[in-house]
Amino acid sequence: MAKVDVVCPQCNETHAVRCNGHSASGAQRYICKHCSKTFLLNFSYSGAKPDTHQTIVNMAMNGYGCRDTARVLVISLNTVLRHFKKFSPKQVAENIDPETEVVICCEAGEQWSYVRCKRNPRWLFYAYDRIRKRALAHVFGPRNAPTLRRLLALLSKFNIAFYMTDAWPVYKVLLSATGHVVSKKYTQRTERYNLNLRTHIKRLTRRTICFSKSEEMHDKIIGWYLTLHLLCLAYMLY
Repeated sequence: MAKVDVVCPQCNETHAVRCNGHSASGAQRYICKHCSKTFLLNFSYSGAKPDTHQTIVNMAMNGYGCRDTARVLVISLNTVLRHFKKFSPKQVAENIDPETEVVICCEAGEQWSYVRCKRNPRWLFYAYDRIRKRALAHVFGPRNAPTLRRLLALLSKFNIAFYMTDAWPVYKVLLSATGHVVSKKYTQRTERYNLNLRTHIKRLTRRTICFSKSEEMHDKIIGWYLTLHLLCLAYMLY
């Protein structure tokens, strides 16, 4: 008779796995005596599979909308939204020691988007290290001085020599006491990442009917993209 070894997904043990009754849908449940992990091999609902969360994240970070993901994976929209609500994006890069590193050239830029309707704009402000090719921090809010002050407060721990921005007047006011360069030539990195965002995030794509319905989902999905790509793995975009 054929024999199939059941491998524990947590500790990869095979000899300690035993049957442990059935789930509510009738699927065989297993338990690992080595680590006490209980698990299933067959799932009646695709959204319950262990790799579903990572698949949802990968699709969201590569141009799929919420409903696109639900249709492709044959799961409910609420399941997709529930996974997105688990995101905890970081506003400041964690792989940088702000007390010891000197940022010679920092680009500061902003990108326009909206939530629910165009009368409710939601701007993304972020700072980018030109030399090391990584983002330092980001915030969301209206395009005004208080939002920029929030970004500068996050950047206050870094030793930044020069800020490079566009000609928005608020930059001139708040950065007057620091090295400040106004030039489109030296803000090409942030403009390039703005294109990345509009390419990879469905809700930011122009000339579509896709848009954010809530500020929470808007900030979490875009913030998670920045956490994965800009703050930690910027080089993987090329």
